[in-house]
Formats: sequence, C-alpha cells, structure tokens
Amino acid sequence: MTGEDQRLPSLFNLIKNTLAPDVQPFMASKATLVDLSHTLEDCILRNQLPAVIFTGFQESSHWRKETQRYLELANIASTICIFAGGKPPVPEERHIAVTLSADDPLRQEWFLLVLTEWFCAVLCGLDNQIPVEREADRSFATLLTFQPEVVSNVLDALIPVVERYRPDRAAELIHARTQFPPRAPMGPYLTQIVAEIVAHMQRRYDQQRQLVAEVQALAERQGALEETIAQLGAPVVPLFEGVLLLPLIGSIDSRRSQYIMEHLLSGIAEHMADVVIIDITGVPMVDTAVANHLLQTIRAARLLGAQIIITGIRATIAQTMISLGIDLGDVRSRGTLREGIITALEMLGMEIRPRR
Repeated sequence: MTGEDQRLPSLFNLIKNTLAPDVQPFMASKATLVDLSHTLEDCILRNQLPAVIFTGFQESSHWRKETQRYLELANIASTICIFAGGKPPVPEERHIAVTLSADDPLRQEWFLLVLTEWFCAVLCGLDNQIPVEREADRSFATLLTFQPEVVSNVLDALIPVVERYRPDRAAELIHARTQFPPRAPMGPYLTQIVAEIVAHMQRRYDQQRQLVAEVQALAERQGALEETIAQLGAPVVPLFEGVLLLPLIGSIDSRRSQYIMEHLLSGIAEHMADVVIIDITGVPMVDTAVANHLLQTIRAARLLGAQIIITGIRATIAQTMISLGIDLGDVRSRGTLREGIITALEMLGMEIRPRR
C-alpha cells in the first residue's frame, strides 16, 4: 500500500457512505462537538476505565487548552493516539503523536474513537467551512455511534494512517487494539453517557430560557424608555386657558409624527383648547416629509376645532420650503414663540399688559 493509498480523503464521508450508511448525521457546533468528546472522555476518567483512545482535531491549538485533560487520560488509558497538526504537549512515552502534513484532509476533521472493556464509540465531525464570528459556533456535520462493527471498520481505516506517519509505533498500537476488541456497550456506562448528554441539553435549555427572559425584560425596559423619550419629544404644555404649546425638537419621522398627532389631539380634548402653538425652532430641517407630517397634524387638530399657529420658521427653513414648493396653506405662522403667544391671545380677545 502506497502513501497516497493510505491517505484518507474524509473519515466522515467514509463512515457515512461506506462504513455506517444507516447512522444518521446531525449538525453540531464546535462547542457541542467538544462537549460530546468530553462526555465520552469523562466516562473513562470518572470510572477509571483502561482504554485505547484515538483522537484528532481540526486545529492543533485545541490540545493546548486541554493539556491537563490528556495528562489525566494518559494516566488511565493504555494507549492514546493523537492526530494533529503539531506535537501535543504530552510526554512522548504516554501517547502516540501522529503529526499530520499540512495538506492531509484528516486535519479538517474532528474525531474521537474510544475502546474499553465495557463499551466502544466513535464520534466524527466534518467542518462545513461556513465563516463564523466565534470559533465555538463553527458548524460540523457530525456522526456518533456505539456499533462495534462500525468502530472496528474505522480502526481499519485509521491504523494505516499511523503506519504511514509513525511506523515506529504502529505495532504498539495494533497490539493495544487487540486488548480491547470493539464490543456492544454495557447498560450502566451507556446510561451514564446518555444521562450526561441529557443533563447538558437541559443546561443549554435553561440558559436559553434565561436568555429569552432577559431579552424580554430588556425589550420591556426599552419600550418604556422609548415611551418616555417620545413623551419628552412631544410635550403638550398649557400656556393659558384655551392655549396649548407643542414645542418640537429634533427630526420628525413617520413613527414620531403619529405619536405627536395622538399626543396633541389628546391634549386638545383634555384641555378644551381653542388655539395650539406648534413651535419648530428645534427642528433642524423641514423637507417634504416633515411638512406633510405637520400638515396632517394641523388638519387633525382643526377637526377638533382648534386653530393652529406655527412658530420658529427660520430664514434657511423658509428658503428650503419655498424651493421645495411646500405650502402650509392658510396656517398662521410667526417668526418667534413670543410673537406666536401674542397672536394666540389676540385670537382669544386677550392681551398682555404691563402692570400699572
């Protein structure tokens, strides 16, 4: 068998299409794939089970974060064979390092094969190569099976890879395999593994539920804040009996326009106002859209019997309105709020006089 013959194009596809076509693949994030690997390894650590472990990573940086875990596994397992893009920081005498070449397709896959006297399992994930912001969210097509015949066939595919890269350690690995022939899982250990997976799912669900509750609470607080801001952005101020002031500050869009109209109409009805002064001194720009919003508000106020005075139209805004052909019709307009107040009082037959 040549070196090229020993190169696996894809362990995942080999399992899926040839070795175990009845095993249904599922999608998993890198974080979930790590959790599944830990679940199988934790069963060995927790129960002190002698084992043979084959493990491979998409990135050699992974085992740098998990050095202590592999040292603990090395104290229990008979043999650990690590496939990676570099040399793991585990003593050579306690594992078999298979340093894959840069172009080896096996470097793109994540796999864990476990042999014990009480169960065997193989976990394999193939990177979907979809760009993500967080490495933990990287997506993998994943297979997990406890079928002894599948595990045995996967071993037949992996051992030639070891023979290619580490011919000096291949015999040692073949001998270790004979000590733990693949077998169907025993009830207590399979139950333990499934229970841990279910517990992890429950933790994820609890975290998701908590996150949803926090998002809902945040949305409620944001809604209340927006309501407060909207009220501050359209205050209806009673000046005199029958006269209301609506000072507008900032830009006006369709959503804010609707709130301004509703707030103003409520104020007119509540205070039985005859005159409303709309001051736009704080509005930075009046274009066609803003003018239409104002006209709609004016028409609605007139339907309730109130007369409207517009104040605060600056020279630049007046020029813009003329160039855009915006016509406020017969609406009274005054340059300043002071002039608007005087006009409103005159309309009601009142005036402001200095005291004698």
